[in-house]
Amino acid sequence: MVLVADELKRKRAEIGAKIEEVRAKIVSLERQQAAFDVVIPSYEPEYSPAGTPRAATWRKRQGVIEVSELLKDVDRRGFVLRTLREAGRPITTAECAKAFARETGLAEDDARLGQVANRFSQTLDRLARTNRVRRAG
Repeated sequence: MVLVADELKRKRAEIGAKIEEVRAKIVSLERQQAAFDVVIPSYEPEYSPAGTPRAATWRKRQGVIEVSELLKDVDRRGFVLRTLREAGRPITTAECAKAFARETGLAEDDARLGQVANRFSQTLDRLARTNRVRRAG
């Protein structure tokens, strides 16, 4: 049984390494593409790059920055444990995010709550790994 787990861990690590290689390749290709976008207008002034991925990436990062700012002074671990205790039953990460919204004065339909729920999910995963909470489903 241990051999199977070791093999699975090894395979997972290989896949993780491949993912990092692909990410590095994507960054390199995006830089090359951006260089072409700079040079092409000198030959064809009316050229406009269609849907540059940089703008989309910045919007995504900007949203992450906003959520990071929102959570920077929050003890997520303590908040999640307290919220679970107060609920007295298993709750979803969405319910945890709504409790956070109520406590901080955010609207319960705020667009950032999905990302907040994702952060609480990460916190719950860490708590489950340290046997502080159990997974409910």
